[in-house]
Amino acid sequence: MSDAVVPPSANWPGIDMTEVFAPLFLGTVVSLILSGITIMQAYIFFPSKDRFFIQIAAAIMIVMDLVSTGLIAQGLYSYIVPNFGSLLPLGNLNPSLAAECCMSVVIVYFSHLFFAYQIFSVVPNGNGKYYVSGLVGFFGTVSFAGAIGCVVVMFRESHNILTNRSYNFSVFVGIAKGSAALADIIATVALCFYINSAQSSSGFAKTNNMIKRLVGYILQRGILVTLIQLTFLVIFYTTSTKFAWLALHVNVTRIYANTFFAMLNGRNSLKQNNTYSFTSSNTKGGTYHGSGVETKELQFVAAPNASFDRTTHGVISIQKTTEYMED
Repeated sequence: MSDAVVPPSANWPGIDMTEVFAPLFLGTVVSLILSGITIMQAYIFFPSKDRFFIQIAAAIMIVMDLVSTGLIAQGLYSYIVPNFGSLLPLGNLNPSLAAECCMSVVIVYFSHLFFAYQIFSVVPNGNGKYYVSGLVGFFGTVSFAGAIGCVVVMFRESHNILTNRSYNFSVFVGIAKGSAALADIIATVALCFYINSAQSSSGFAKTNNMIKRLVGYILQRGILVTLIQLTFLVIFYTTSTKFAWLALHVNVTRIYANTFFAMLNGRNSLKQNNTYSFTSSNTKGGTYHGSGVETKELQFVAAPNASFDRTTHGVISIQKTTEYMED
């Protein structure tokens, strides 16, 4: 008997691979779109006057996002092009997709550490400063450890990931995604609470509007990434024999990278829409043209680029200034 491969006849109807490859294909398409948006965000951000480590962080984020997108495209290609019509490749996870998980692990953990740093910078001195930022860092680290476990299982038990999901893989996924969602929820609530608390003490309409917009940015970011993580968990554990979870999995990195740059670029929008005439509270210089000028010293939360003080803390800084308002 010959072992030669017999090509399909002209009347061969093919195999319906919708349930198998539709989630990965559609997820990859969305991933390419989101990656393009991230590139535009990075284009807007660079060149930047931020601290050097912020610029390095942004550069690393965009590079890893692009590499991750390329690995996803390569993984999809290897399943549907060289092995067209065969179900055998589904017995193992493609190495490109496993490598992409490594990129996702780093980007998500990096994002959690960055927001832990932001909380540490914004929260007033006290125990809360360390507890809240420590909680975000802790759950971010637990998520990182769980994700590392997922990557190890992917490489060691690649045949037990897609069609025959292993118990170890399921456990590590739950730890990684669940802890990531907790870190995002805590970071979002903490930043919104402490930033919004400045609104009641500012006494100025323009400052309050700026704070509301900043809180809006943080809420949108937090709700989006948390929703993605929780939706992934629900789909992953309720559809154990299907691949719908892949559509979200391949976009987690894009969501974190996109929201990271959106937060950075959002500061310039705040600056352009909230122009103040003010002088430092420690100087007597400065002029203001107008009648009925009233001054008031306050603590306000602003973007670094919206401040004339070079002491910044990344996305958010708390400055003490004198604001001038006209009656």
